[in-house]
Amino acid sequence: MKKVVSLLMIAVLGGCATHAEIKMPTVTKVHNAVYENKTLNYEILYSQPKPGIFSGGEQLPLAPLEKAELSVASASTLKELPKFIFSQLPVSVKHLVDNPDLTLKLEITARDKKGPAYSDHEFAKSLGKSLLTLGLGSSEYNIVADFDVKYFLFQNGEEVFSKEFKVKDEVDHEKGKFDSFNTLKEFTSQMLEKHLILTLHNFFTEAGQHVKA
Repeated sequence: MKKVVSLLMIAVLGGCATHAEIKMPTVTKVHNAVYENKTLNYEILYSQPKPGIFSGGEQLPLAPLEKAELSVASASTLKELPKFIFSQLPVSVKHLVDNPDLTLKLEITARDKKGPAYSDHEFAKSLGKSLLTLGLGSSEYNIVADFDVKYFLFQNGEEVFSKEFKVKDEVDHEKGKFDSFNTLKEFTSQMLEKHLILTLHNFFTEAGQHVKA
């Protein structure tokens, strides 16, 4: 009987994984008359510790994102960045590459070589659970956001407003044995999106006081 109970416990522990709960903010797009029918382009400068096999190196200088030295993990996370920016543009603002009315400049400084948002494997916890469940237990992770971002808004070539945000957040995540590795990427992407929603909404709200109609 004890053997049956033990096997059932192992099966339960091995099959149950509590995924990260990332609460996405519900905000409406900024609506301000000064933004009506404006066009906007963006520029992204990015910095992270120099990628390395065993540990991150020195903090790299800010560079245009397309020229920045990225790790595999940070490249994957940052791939969705333009989509997140476009989703938070004020009402009626349109993207225009050449001669836009407004230019949004982002300076993003990640504190880890894996990017501004990443999954951090908790090896000791995972090993302990694996030993307890005969290798069937889920793996323990933290989904982390750790970066600074500074936004600048230019109108007709002149800076009208800037603001810096420091982001530090993390949530627990369990990756089950049957979960795809891509689930980690999905959660890190959600974590980055969450904080871009919060910071860009705040920025565009305040910047509206400085934009000329």
